[in-house]
Amino acid sequence: MSVITTAIAMSEEAAAEGTQVSPYVFGAASFVVLCALLVVTMMIKVGD
Repeated sequence: MSVITTAIAMSEEAAAEGTQVSPYVFGAASFVVLCALLVVTMMIKVGD
């Protein structure tokens, strides 16, 4: 839960400062997270 709390705090600070993350950075970070989740899912052996 601390990760979620940290993300919320960082988003509030960014909103207060008026800064925006580039859509390319957001897309790349999302892609990396989804790839990591795919790898974890493929590593799980169900039924073995």
